[in-house]
Amino acid sequence: MIWFGSRSNLAKLQHINLSLQVGTSNIQPSSIVRDLGVYMDSELTINEHVAKIAAACFYHIRRLRQVRPRIGQEVTQQLVLALIMSRLD
Repeated sequence: MIWFGSRSNLAKLQHINLSLQVGTSNIQPSSIVRDLGVYMDSELTINEHVAKIAAACFYHIRRLRQVRPRIGQEVTQQLVLALIMSRLD
């Protein structure tokens, strides 16, 4: 569960219990959620999403750098398209 709003409106809610009681379960709100692969925070900015995508792409670039001498340019290009460009799109 997440509460969306502007920074000032969310600050007003800090002193209120924002948990949700469903049956016997108590659900606490989260500041960041992921839906359909997109990370959203409570202010609807994409900062966390951009950071996660950049980290994933950087990881794959580092891994490709290690194997690039063995696989050749054509295979490297295909892997870049599959692993990195697909995330950026």
